[in-house]
Amino acid sequence: MQNWDLSCGAAALTTLLQYQFGDTVTEREVATGLINRDVYIANPILVQLRQGFSLLDLKRYVDKRGYLGMGFGGMSLQDLERRAPVLIPVNITGYNHFVIFRGRLGDRVLLADPAWGNRTMTLARFERVWIDYLDLGRVGFVVAHKGKPAGHPPAQLAPRESDFVTLN
Repeated sequence: MQNWDLSCGAAALTTLLQYQFGDTVTEREVATGLINRDVYIANPILVQLRQGFSLLDLKRYVDKRGYLGMGFGGMSLQDLERRAPVLIPVNITGYNHFVIFRGRLGDRVLLADPAWGNRTMTLARFERVWIDYLDLGRVGFVVAHKGKPAGHPPAQLAPRESDFVTLN
């Protein structure tokens, strides 16, 4: 779970690394690695002004750890389903936030949300909150492990039908 106001990128990335790849990194370690750049050391307020870290920051971090970070623009729901799990930016209740798209079942999507845990939402609501940038469209960030096939254990972010249970 997310520990600091502006650390949803670090928390979402930690979730992805832990549950998809079995990497025991902590949110604090990821946040420290993300902020340990000359631009942030010289201007620590920059993270706050940007309202957190960028997908490029996340890419730099995973690449240093031996993974391959890939950002995609102009993504569709089908792209997300094909590449899941995918770290994506959303705007829920007026705040930009990073979550992990885990999958879809019917008209529901499953997200790993660093602030709220695993949650489902209707496809219609998801399409409203997934940020659609003017110049890039809808973006997503995928992490692959160099030298290991996709889905290599533990791969615990793959959705199960029971993950989509909702209470009325």
